[in-house]
Amino acid sequence: MKIRKDILLTFDYELFLGKRSGSVQKCMIEPTNELLKILKKNNAKAIFFIDTTYLAQLERVSIIHLKAKKDLETIIEQLKEIVKQGHYIFHHLHPHWLDAVYLENSNEWNLENTDHFAVFNIHETERDKLFSYSTNFLTDIYKNVGSNLIPDGYRAGGLFIEPFSCFKTHFEKYGIRNEFSVVPGEKKEGKNLFYDFSSIHFNKPYLFNDDLTLEDSGGKLIEFPISKIEIKGLTKVLNSVYYRMSKKSLNTRPFGDGLSVGSKINSNKEKKKLADYLKFDLAISIEMLNPALLPAYKRIIAQNEFIHFLSHPKLLSKGSLKEFDKLLTNSHKKYLIEYDFKKMVDHLG
Repeated sequence: MKIRKDILLTFDYELFLGKRSGSVQKCMIEPTNELLKILKKNNAKAIFFIDTTYLAQLERVSIIHLKAKKDLETIIEQLKEIVKQGHYIFHHLHPHWLDAVYLENSNEWNLENTDHFAVFNIHETERDKLFSYSTNFLTDIYKNVGSNLIPDGYRAGGLFIEPFSCFKTHFEKYGIRNEFSVVPGEKKEGKNLFYDFSSIHFNKPYLFNDDLTLEDSGGKLIEFPISKIEIKGLTKVLNSVYYRMSKKSLNTRPFGDGLSVGSKINSNKEKKKLADYLKFDLAISIEMLNPALLPAYKRIIAQNEFIHFLSHPKLLSKGSLKEFDKLLTNSHKKYLIEYDFKKMVDHLG
């Protein structure tokens, strides 16, 4: 009898968040279409976290800009298809879209202003507007394709989910029960951009209430922690060699054509230690996958009952998608795979 493995596949459906957002076709539509083919082939269910703060801005400018209107229509049609194929669409808020500047000539956006990058950085009234718009938008997509599902899941933009008091009221008001922002052991320090998950050392869904870093058996909310992968030794060497040899290859080039916000929100200022050069660990993602790392990904699945991937369509490449397909195919041969997050928490009540 095959051993059960819970594999949670999550994707942040968004543009780039820096000086140049990139195009809707390259960052969202094209990579997502390729991704959907692989998910369908492997009978896999995924969660797409939709950057609805962007869509609110896109809807605003689409009134007078035809290219923006076309982008909005194209996105809505793809979201409908995502739901039709059995996947979830949930909230993903990046408040600094409130300060984004539309670039009419290129039909892109400039998001260099990061003053409001996290929900913590905006007023409570503005927070409620974002949650209200997001709920209405996503609910309409579900209803338009005849789905009874509701948008009851959330991932914070940049993973800035703390302080949770900024979110709790809105979770209750808009029926959000499932949270997907915590990376166990990670910490980011800054005046306005911060989170501290360093006290979390387990990798499984858990109940919580007011503090998402504390497991609470009587909690009404569920956290689905993002899994990490450690790259070291020969695997790190092979990964470095592969990267150097293939970085100019079209096969490894990401679909997305924008520019990241980069160091403007990277508030970690600790100096690297020697150990940091010998190994690195980070949230496990599909965009990292390559032939050198595939064995390590297989080991992660073999060693854990629950694995939560955090990925982005804009960062996927043809090569990483090919390895992703191999990973799912191999996993199905060895294990009984559950992809539906709702079935992963049956024992939690």
